[in-house]
Amino acid sequence: MVRGRKQKRGDIVRIDIGNGKQFLAVALTHPLFAFLDGVVESEKPVQNVRDRAVLFKLWVMDSAAKSGRWPIVGKVDPPTVSALDGAVFFKQDRISGRISAYDALANAESPLSFEEADRLECAAVWSPEHVEERLRDHLNDISNNWWASMRPRK
Repeated sequence: MVRGRKQKRGDIVRIDIGNGKQFLAVALTHPLFAFLDGVVESEKPVQNVRDRAVLFKLWVMDSAAKSGRWPIVGKVDPPTVSALDGAVFFKQDRISGRISAYDALANAESPLSFEEADRLECAAVWSPEHVEERLRDHLNDISNNWWASMRPRK
């Protein structure tokens, strides 16, 4: 387990959500993470992450891994990281209400409908605490307040 360093592309981090339950995430193009479905046990070594579905992809503050809060517990091979990498987010101008798609890898924006935006994550950097709460809510099958607060508005 590696603590106290910034995550690198391909690092697998373990996220403790309490009650002995943990999730895994893969660091992609900084600061993007792919959060993987399925609870893991802390004592067991990291299993093949390619068998896990991606729940969501979010940008996350560097403090998550650097502080040791999300320890680095493994590494994914480059082809798997490349297959996971990239995400399209929505952005909405607060004044005009205009919505656009933002492709993080291409660093490009394009017009987007409300319906299309409603299927995407908001272009925002999440704190580790809010991600952990979202994972707990996912596990308990309830809507997450942080996610709901960032949905597109008509």
